[in-house]
Amino acid sequence: ARTLGLVEIIIKPSFENHYSLEKMLLERFHLKKVLVAYSESSGIQEEFNSVCNMGATYLNSILGNHSVLSVSKGKTVSTTIEGLKPAQTLPDMRVVQLAGSLENISSPNNDEMYIIQRVAALYGCEFKRLLVPYLMDDEEGKRLLCRRSATAEVIQMGREVNTFISGVDTLLYWVDHLNESDINVLMKQNAVGCMWGYFFDIDGNIIDSPLYDRMIIPDRSLFDTVETRICIACDRFKAKAILGALRGGLCNVLVTSSKIASHLLTLDTP
Repeated sequence: ARTLGLVEIIIKPSFENHYSLEKMLLERFHLKKVLVAYSESSGIQEEFNSVCNMGATYLNSILGNHSVLSVSKGKTVSTTIEGLKPAQTLPDMRVVQLAGSLENISSPNNDEMYIIQRVAALYGCEFKRLLVPYLMDDEEGKRLLCRRSATAEVIQMGREVNTFISGVDTLLYWVDHLNESDINVLMKQNAVGCMWGYFFDIDGNIIDSPLYDRMIIPDRSLFDTVETRICIACDRFKAKAILGALRGGLCNVLVTSSKIASHLLTLDTP
């Protein structure tokens, strides 16, 4: 039966919640939900797999026919989506791409366009791609592209998103996508992270930047209007970026590992 493709055997990696850290983070940052995978004795890959599987289980549990979901780029989000095991299709759910695509992303599988198509295939629902670049050469180019009816339609639907799952970038990630002068300006403004194209400092304050005039990204109001804002991260060098996102309320659900959770609490100590 297995040879004929009638039977598939899947061994799911186990994960264990670190409940005390979840409670401390929940209370410290006034979050809606915290999931912390126990990783004290785990290697880097096992830690990564545990966090992604925990994120997939949670996301699958909250999605329904009325969900309007968006997903960000990145390996962590992509791996989380690959771990989804829907019990049923959700034909009335919608998946919307909120930001354009980076032209020199390391792997096509980590691009939003691929990931939303994967989600739609798993749940048997509609998806809308934003077929535009992430970063334009100038403001006028962005303005003209966003006036196209197909682009404007997706942007309008993006305002209906009620759930998103996103990773968080450090400034180091953007070295490959921005010029040196842009990076230097952001460094002088104490940027530690980026989510959905918006750069912020360690206190979660979004930094004003002319870059936004060239980026095809959602309106920053999404950090207030989206009901469930999931941040999933398990790279230890991103601790300051995660802390900034938590302090700024850019996310209200956190999925991470116990090693990072402990480091976040230490960093946040007055």
